[in-house]
Amino acid sequence: MCRLFETIHLNDGAFRNLNYHQVRIEKSVFELFGVLPAWSIHDIVRQFKYPKTGLYKVRVIYNSKEVLRIEFLLYQPRHIESLKVIEANIDYAHKYADREALTSLFEQRDNCDEILIVKDGFITDSSIANLVFKKNKEWFTPTTFLLNGTMRAHLLNTGKIKLAEIRVEDLSKYESCKTINAMLGFDSPEIPIHAIR
Repeated sequence: MCRLFETIHLNDGAFRNLNYHQVRIEKSVFELFGVLPAWSIHDIVRQFKYPKTGLYKVRVIYNSKEVLRIEFLLYQPRHIESLKVIEANIDYAHKYADREALTSLFEQRDNCDEILIVKDGFITDSSIANLVFKKNKEWFTPTTFLLNGTMRAHLLNTGKIKLAEIRVEDLSKYESCKTINAMLGFDSPEIPIHAIR
């Protein structure tokens, strides 16, 4: 059976963006299995004795019927200073537990820290995060994302970032970019555009 997962930010006992995770879980289960989950992520995470201090990555693995496992992992962000452009015809519309295709692309990064995945000439995501690009003090995220991340959805809904169609040849119009995901908020470090190779 297809397994999915969510990665949830837990800092000093407070979970971040649980409502966004619930929306994505319901959307994925319905689109893949034609049903709605019989459980809520709010109830699931609170059933466990979780750490009240420190920054944790909470990994919730589930299928159409149940939560299979939940893990609380101390979080240390990866240091990303450069991105390698990789062209790929990949589908990752849901947060599948099987990340073999993304891992295979990541292994092609050469001496860069992370990859920037291009599909049909359009910028999508990195292997672990959505991307945002800065131009004239405004931030834009590609309309051609692979996975609609919870932090991306939150930043769009709060007006902190805007949508833009971004092709590879458009990168030079931007000054810098950031990787954003459930663990990396909008305060993640900027990466200069010239560090995209």
